[in-house]
Amino acid sequence: MHATALKCNRCGWTGGLDITYTCPRCGYSLEVTYSYDSVDRRRVSKALENGGSVWAYSELLPLKDTDNAISMEEGNTPLIKSRTIGVKAGVRLYLKDETRNPTLSFKDRPNTVGISVAGEMGYRDVAIASTGNGAASLSAYSARGVLSCHVFVPRSTPVGKVAQALYHGSEIIYSDGDYSESFHYALKKCMENNWANITSTYINPYTMEGDKTLAYEIFSQLNFNVPDWIVVPLGAGPMLSGIWKGFNELRLLGFCDRLPRMIGVQAEGCAPIIDAFEKGSNRVSAWEKCDTVAGAIADPLKGYEDDGTRTLNSIRASGGYGVKVSDDLIMDTVKELAVKEAIFAEPASASSVSAVYKLKDKGVIKNNECVVSIITAHGLKDTDELINHLKK
Repeated sequence: MHATALKCNRCGWTGGLDITYTCPRCGYSLEVTYSYDSVDRRRVSKALENGGSVWAYSELLPLKDTDNAISMEEGNTPLIKSRTIGVKAGVRLYLKDETRNPTLSFKDRPNTVGISVAGEMGYRDVAIASTGNGAASLSAYSARGVLSCHVFVPRSTPVGKVAQALYHGSEIIYSDGDYSESFHYALKKCMENNWANITSTYINPYTMEGDKTLAYEIFSQLNFNVPDWIVVPLGAGPMLSGIWKGFNELRLLGFCDRLPRMIGVQAEGCAPIIDAFEKGSNRVSAWEKCDTVAGAIADPLKGYEDDGTRTLNSIRASGGYGVKVSDDLIMDTVKELAVKEAIFAEPASASSVSAVYKLKDKGVIKNNECVVSIITAHGLKDTDELINHLKK
């Protein structure tokens, strides 16, 4: 293992590789650092050439012994060149189809790493606050690893996501409020019971290491080329920062000499990060209330606004862009993806394609640029909302 320490993303504090959730000096979120000089570049190159699961990239993941990996062969999802939407938009559009993961969402990436590290450190109970996809995913990985799982979700969570978690044997703890209420309750109970908190905001520094494997796969699947833009739906946004970190690692190791520009997209009804981007602010402010069909990214960030700020910083560091899209455009895109590209995506996932239309019209994305949109989760995760839309 080449991971060396946890480092504060703001003040630079460093500490040991344990389950530490925030910087003890300034309270900001942490990230895993590596000794890149010791990374076996040949092994990374082989993984890039041959593909494989998330754990094919173990040289750049924070697990001491890969025999301790709790895995279901997640990752290695297809990168599909758009047949019609890209032509319509005037760009070279690729769809990274994360619905092909074991539990039908990208959450399997952060969860396989987070739970594997927790298990290796001796934890037997794990927990997560989630809008549904993360809960379903961690429940499956807990069953695989024979760990006890506790999931904290809003009572409004789609029944399909809760059913997955229930059938995998998790304890379900509901909150009557929004996602932020579940986040804080999970934090409290994890501290009281010494459960490993695998919540995939930035609270657990190991989970983002799973997200960054998207960068390796995209680079490999584009024949060792870097796209101009990568479009990511945002809740708190660690997937965007993870992809950005992954491409920076590829450049550091000499595999590429340029970086993509990152686009963060949120629904108009819940857009604290994009609000800050549009205002030119250096800090993200929480929203009091969210109202959108894209429930998987409806995160008001109440009490952990710095997570949004970290994502905002990643967007700006990449020279990227932030955009809001309407619920109507999102739902139109869900239908178009299904009919034109044969991809059945939940509303939050479709926002990454809605954003391409909007930013192409604004002139941000140029003609014939290479764009990768992340399709984060399957439409079967949120069928009630989709059926309701068809009835309109």
